[in-house]
Amino acid sequence: MKKILVLFITFMVLCFPFKMEAMTYKTENFEQVLASEDMEYDLSNYKESDDKISIYLFRGHRCAYCKAFLDFLYSILPEYGDYFNLVSYEVWENQENVALFQQVSTFLNKPSDGVPYIIIGNQVFKGYTSDYDERIKSAIKSLYDTKKSKRYDVFKEMNKKEPLQISNGMLFLWITLLSGGLFYYQRRQYKILFEKIEKINIPEVKKEEKKEKKKKSQK
Repeated sequence: MKKILVLFITFMVLCFPFKMEAMTYKTENFEQVLASEDMEYDLSNYKESDDKISIYLFRGHRCAYCKAFLDFLYSILPEYGDYFNLVSYEVWENQENVALFQQVSTFLNKPSDGVPYIIIGNQVFKGYTSDYDERIKSAIKSLYDTKKSKRYDVFKEMNKKEPLQISNGMLFLWITLLSGGLFYYQRRQYKILFEKIEKINIPEVKKEEKKEKKKKSQK
């Protein structure tokens, strides 16, 4: 019976579906960001690709400095457009994105209360001024030239260290099944114990019955 219980628990642990608690983050690519800010653009020669690096941008809708950064990115498309994809998170109107912004900035140990917040590999640019232009271009090219498997990506790094969480529903189901298995095992053990006790007591009972019968016959 112990083997059965061990096998049951092992099966439950192996089959138990751990999963991350999902949050809804709204992302925008380069074209969507430009459109949402009513900026004129022509991206006919710009294509997103998995081979490119990701520039992560936390921004605010109608933020002047964010638009200035977008203007800069758009201006370098002829030379750098083959190197990057833009992944944007709007944080002034989306609370889930705000939470993500806080998590990412804390993980990078570079907190910021303002936008734009620009991430290229492991480099962070808080805010935006034209003084950043050469550093940003250098960061883009340097990360792109890095072997793809070696490129630093903050979200991949966070996922490596993020503890697994489970949904409340699956936790309840797992506890219920485990409790049921333990209850069955305990009940089975009690039954075996009682059977052993009865076997021990039966000879004594029979002796007493014989004594009683003998007394009655003598009377």
